[in-house]
Amino acid sequence: MTKRVAEAVSCLCGYRGPAVTVAGQAVCPICRAAAAPPARPGAAGMPALPAAPRAAAPAKQPKTYRIPCPRGHVLTAKPHMLGQQVVCPECNELFALREEDSLEHRKRAEKARRADEERIAKLWLTRSIWAAAFIVASLVGMIVFSFAYRAAGPAPAGQPSEPDPAVRSE
Repeated sequence: MTKRVAEAVSCLCGYRGPAVTVAGQAVCPICRAAAAPPARPGAAGMPALPAAPRAAAPAKQPKTYRIPCPRGHVLTAKPHMLGQQVVCPECNELFALREEDSLEHRKRAEKARRADEERIAKLWLTRSIWAAAFIVASLVGMIVFSFAYRAAGPAPAGQPSEPDPAVRSE
């Protein structure tokens, strides 16, 4: 069980603020590492991390997520931290780290939405072109039919037309 402690701590991950206790020990709410009280002015600080050996080729960065807190401050979280409750080091707001809230997830979702909208737009453009072609072909067909009907039209005016035998005049 965790509970917030009012004492301020300083962590190697860069967090400074209230700690969380786990099993009676103060831990950083961001990376869950044992946290030390902040260094007093004039006192020796936390020991420095040993420098990593330089490789000839840059090492591949582990996957990280940039997740904004409810007030908009962006935190960087590693995959193993997802699902945990953390405290924002800027505003001390407690919130859960979720992949769905990450800037990377939002960017991928926006890209997928745009691709889907483009696909639908192309589909409608294709359909409208086919509809326009059908309408133009229908109009050309009607014009050709009207000219063909006019050329083979009714008998000339000088010759009487034969009466329809079905119609009787009384």
